[in-house]
Amino acid sequence: MEELQWFQLIKKDGEYMKMSKFSLLSLLTILLLVLQGCSSGTSANSDGKNSTGKYPERDIEIVVGWGAGGGTDTFARSIAKEMSDTLDVNINVVNLPGASGANAGDHTARQPADGYTIWAISSNYPINVARKTTPHDLSQYKAIGRVQQDTMSLQVLKGKKFTDYEDFIKQAKGSPGKISVGGTGAVGFDELVLRQFEEKAGIKLNYISYEDAGEMHAALLGGHIDGMLEEIGPSIAQIEDRSVEMLLAFTDKKLEGFEETPISTEKGIDLTEGQERGLLVHADTPDEIVDALQQALEKAKDSEEYMKYEKDSYLHLRDGWLNGEDFKKNLENKIKTYESIVEGL
Repeated sequence: MEELQWFQLIKKDGEYMKMSKFSLLSLLTILLLVLQGCSSGTSANSDGKNSTGKYPERDIEIVVGWGAGGGTDTFARSIAKEMSDTLDVNINVVNLPGASGANAGDHTARQPADGYTIWAISSNYPINVARKTTPHDLSQYKAIGRVQQDTMSLQVLKGKKFTDYEDFIKQAKGSPGKISVGGTGAVGFDELVLRQFEEKAGIKLNYISYEDAGEMHAALLGGHIDGMLEEIGPSIAQIEDRSVEMLLAFTDKKLEGFEETPISTEKGIDLTEGQERGLLVHADTPDEIVDALQQALEKAKDSEEYMKYEKDSYLHLRDGWLNGEDFKKNLENKIKTYESIVEGL
């Protein structure tokens, strides 16, 4: 019986054999290490959920370079919720406003390249690069994907100064620089869209910069400006009550629900600019982490709840999805375009 205190009986080939408890413990240890090795690493299950592995192990942060409630902020919060479900960790949105979004870009560039800091960008980022108002060019980031491509439009008071788009162009050509059009920000996205529109339409307008969209809307409704550049979602209430109308939508396809609105390409204006939003990470982030984030992002943008948010905000009118590689190429082209415009200002 004393011998059984130091040995265990195991069965092999139909006969019992003695094995030291120390040997048995070693065998179990090796087996445990093998099982742990099989479960390690970053991978995605068939349902899109990340398996338990090295990434992500903790909360992820999405930084936004604008205040709460704006277009990029609501995009980040909506997509973060869906990505969180896929990656099975909390994704927190942090607002770091300032310098037309550049503060958030600087923060992202200074964080470890581990996939735990993501930057939600808008079209203002390539503009900042073109203007050289940020020290962080595109080489310092990897693109995860673009999700939104909003629809920009020229909006005026309905039935007041202009009867239609042709009348707007006629008056603009007859009085160069006299027609005032509002936008948010100086040398930002709205102004660069306006400058491209002027060049392609052969007109000269008076751009009026506002700090925020609310101030611009009030100026139009009060008759202080003749028109404004705006997306559909923020002014849908005025469009629906017919106090404001879209004279032109900058797109190459008719808009669902707004089929009577003229589009730029049918008027000979090769301009389809719309505010774009997507995600970037530090350039040194491992490819396997970027891939995991891209898979989660693509699944998130196709989720029922996210698509409802887009439809409610009139962001569904144009397909915005670009994978990381295509989004990076898109940003490179945008930067070149904006550099040529900025040089002429």
